Amino acid sequence: MRNANRLSKFIVSLALIMALIAFALGSAPFTPALILAIIALPMAIGCAFFGVLRLSIITVYWAIAAFLAVPMAGSFPIGVDVSLVILGIVGLSLSAFLYTNYERAKLVN
Repeated sequence: MRNANRLSKFIVSLALIMALIAFALGSAPFTPALILAIIALPMAIGCAFFGVLRLSIITVYWAIAAFLAVPMAGSFPIGVDVSLVILGIVGLSLSAFLYTNYERAKLVN
């Protein structure tokens, strides 16, 4: 794995913002915001190879969660809003875990 440079951090941060927008607007089944998630996914996966692994992981999660909100609500007897809350709580927990992992790794180095 390479060390992260500024360009890869910027690109994956932009992809994370796009994935979060797609997730926030993902309550409609075929919203055009899902195009943002489609674009964010390869950007995050590509940046993972350039050393921005933690941000890439959380970006991939939010992009996939944007797609899963409506099908999850259709498969289980819950509403779309409940599935968005569940996916949001899991995403925030994953974000907190990756952030604490980052802080711990920063203290060691």
